Amino acid sequence: MDYKDLNDYELIYEVRENNEIAYNVLYDKYKNLINKIAREYYIKNKNSRIEYEDLVQEGFYGMSLAIKGYDEKTTLFFTYVSLCIRREIERYIKTFERNKNIALNEAVSLSYPLDDTGETTLEDVIKSKENTEKYVFSESNYRSLWDFRNELSLDESMIFELKSNHFSNKEISILLDMPYKLVDNHLRKIRINLRKFLKKIN
Repeated sequence: MDYKDLNDYELIYEVRENNEIAYNVLYDKYKNLINKIAREYYIKNKNSRIEYEDLVQEGFYGMSLAIKGYDEKTTLFFTYVSLCIRREIERYIKTFERNKNIALNEAVSLSYPLDDTGETTLEDVIKSKENTEKYVFSESNYRSLWDFRNELSLDESMIFELKSNHFSNKEISILLDMPYKLVDNHLRKIRINLRKFLKKIN
């Protein structure tokens, strides 16, 4: 049987019967739509540093939900899958923006007081206008923070080391086979602990 000759409803039936070939045919058929919708949202949100590939992955996830939840009695599959793709991408963008704001709120401020008097700030310690992340993950300062690294969990320690060697969050995610969101969460926790560490040593 040539599954490419089947219509959407027949393919969905085959997919629900765990037919992997039909599954691949259906995804090949709709991958251009997923890319098109992902590109649309990527352009709309280009200033938020969202990765295009992440939007595509959310689009594929939306399609998998569409396959599971589709009822041919309610609407056309094309309409339903388009809705599911958009819904999952929009959900991801909202979560991304919320997490980004949390990260900004929890970031170490250059004006953060490092003593009880409030007279000594992180900026005084760094002695430059560089942001905290650049200071923390620069090669020259990484060695002085070796003790801090040893206090981290194994995952956090690996992330810290990779970040100190100028790997991006996406590259770390790939190298450690770890979800991008989890890498971001670990880095947020590292920054919080770093603030405590810097306050302790200064």
